[in-house]
Amino acid sequence: MPIVLTRIDFRMIHGQVITQWVKRCDANEIIAVDTSLSKDIFMQEVFKMAAPKGVNIKIMDVDKAIKSQLDGNFEHRKVLLLFKTVQQLYEAVQKGLELKDVQVGGLGGGPDRKSVNNAITLNQEDADWLIEIENKGIEVYLQTTPDYPSMKLEDAVKKL
Repeated sequence: MPIVLTRIDFRMIHGQVITQWVKRCDANEIIAVDTSLSKDIFMQEVFKMAAPKGVNIKIMDVDKAIKSQLDGNFEHRKVLLLFKTVQQLYEAVQKGLELKDVQVGGLGGGPDRKSVNNAITLNQEDADWLIEIENKGIEVYLQTTPDYPSMKLEDAVKKL
């Protein structure tokens, strides 16, 4: 099976992902894509210990994630593809990662960020990258939990 959910969430693997999204999309593998995390063996082990029974966790950088998709490694799994930042997702799409849609779940706070939906913040740079991703035919929407309504990117950008 292909990727069942692509999500951007700065917290990566945490309660909402583990208890709600994995179950909702019936994922049996989480692939966390983050360059610094892919080099941090200790944090990789922490994330792997957080995995629910029956869910495999892999952590890789952008290039390895793209290669895995191109090699067909996602085809026989139900993959929840998880990115820490919009920038890394944008880089992956620019380098050829094929996606149907992207869920923005949490991007953290900061002085140049504005709350646009529930606990989701955006700044202009992230918005510009997400717009470019959407212009490639990939649907981008914002949603924190399965029970919270989603928001189209264009509606979120209007709030900046």
